[in-house]
Amino acid sequence: MKLNDLKKAAAKAQQDLQFVELKIAELQQKAKVAKAKSEQTRLAHKSARKSAKQAKKLASAAEEQSREQRRVLEKAQKRLAKALKKVGKGKSKQQGKPARQPVAARPPATSKRAPAKKPAEAPKTQKGAAPRQSAPATAVNATQPPIIPTL
Repeated sequence: MKLNDLKKAAAKAQQDLQFVELKIAELQQKAKVAKAKSEQTRLAHKSARKSAKQAKKLASAAEEQSREQRRVLEKAQKRLAKALKKVGKGKSKQQGKPARQPVAARPPATSKRAPAKKPAEAPKTQKGAAPRQSAPATAVNATQPPIIPTL
């Protein structure tokens, strides 16, 4: 009888061994899956940190650019205010004095000298070419402030 008991115990141990090996395989599979998930999570976290760092850098650069544009705008506004103030002072001084005509708008002065003799031959022009005339000089409005380009 002892032999039968030993055989039964050996069979039972064999079954337990197979059961434990099956459990080990399942646990190894679960460990692999957990490791893969852990790696994915780590990479996602790393990517999120990198994106957050990049977003912070971009926000900082945008704030710096905004500050720079504000400084430029304030300078331009100061220059404009100064120019308008200067133009206002100029207008108040000119109110007492008559307006001076620009050189181009004045009538030509009459000459007391006799006109010079014309040369014997006029310069020849090419056929079909129209004689060139200079454009009349236009008076520039002195009261307009210069145009300041803005950024």
